[in-house]
Amino acid sequence: MLKMPAGLEYWTADSVSECLDIDLPRVEAFSLSKKLWNFVTSADNPTPLGGDGSGGTVEHPDGRMGLDNDDKGGHWWPLLTDKERAAIAAAWEKEF
Repeated sequence: MLKMPAGLEYWTADSVSECLDIDLPRVEAFSLSKKLWNFVTSADNPTPLGGDGSGGTVEHPDGRMGLDNDDKGGHWWPLLTDKERAAIAAAWEKEF
């Protein structure tokens, strides 16, 4: 399995879907985006949203850095195909 790029473990699946320019054919890109969003919507322990601290939100960005949230890279990376991991890793390298 391709090693996850350093730093990606802090990213939520939806952030990857929305912020990285992943180079895959249109149908595969759509399928990957749907898969990534599904990791977020099905998370048992999702990353808290930014906010004022009420309703499960966090006031400061460091409250979003917990790696135990199951919408973070360490949880969904192993569930991807080799091709999906390679495409995300290439997009990550291009961006960072």
